[in-house]
Amino acid sequence: DLIGYDFDVEMPVVIYPDAYLLFGLYHYGRHYNTNAPFGSRNNTNNPGANIEPNFGDENLTAAGVRLGFGAFLHPDVLLEVESNLGVYSDLDGDLGRKDFDFPSSALFTVRSLDNFFFKFGVRYNQIYEDAPWLPYLGFSWEVVDGVRIDLLAPEYLEVSFWPSASTAFVLGAEAYGAEYRVRSSAATGKQQSNVHVQEVVAYVGLNQRFSDRLSMQVRTGMVVTGAYDLTTGAESNPNPALNFDNVSGALDQGFYAEISFGIDW
Repeated sequence: DLIGYDFDVEMPVVIYPDAYLLFGLYHYGRHYNTNAPFGSRNNTNNPGANIEPNFGDENLTAAGVRLGFGAFLHPDVLLEVESNLGVYSDLDGDLGRKDFDFPSSALFTVRSLDNFFFKFGVRYNQIYEDAPWLPYLGFSWEVVDGVRIDLLAPEYLEVSFWPSASTAFVLGAEAYGAEYRVRSSAATGKQQSNVHVQEVVAYVGLNQRFSDRLSMQVRTGMVVTGAYDLTTGAESNPNPALNFDNVSGALDQGFYAEISFGIDW
């Protein structure tokens, strides 16, 4: 089971009528609650192994600063650049170079029609383990009054219906993920390794703005797929039958729910 607890704050500073700087802070936490057999690869059923499952509960943290800028290069062309410099780690011990990462993006938005905005750019992050650098390609399109489609491949797609300016019903899919540095317990010599996590969720939801300063977002749906490569950081056994400290593979489908509150000032 995964429980996430996230905090995000952004402050844009206008430096010119058509340009701004962006400053921010973020903290994304992941708490994994694992059951007893998780990670054992059934080694406890091997009479000669004498090994107990060793993948316990885990806490992963991504926290740092957000820096960026935006500028209208033309009345119909907006450039946005952003970098999230931070720690991606289990925070179990002293931090090293490999505990840090910098998910970043550069995105152009071009208004081709009054109701259609074309988007393209490039992004770096660890959502897809084997492809950290990928292009962005997408659009925002108000199909008719109150119906909007937002696509930013390869990360999300959402269709929203706005019966009023303060309320939206949404249907979409989004991919999450990151790579974290982890350490084993002190008893095993503080071995270090990386874990990669990814979830792809499909959801329905509600976006509600209560006032100019307070809003709420609720989503519920399913984790439809995802790719995990987990390790305790302990030294691997060269015998594959005993090498139980690594867990990798696709996720089973599972329930997903999220609630967020936004405050503007």
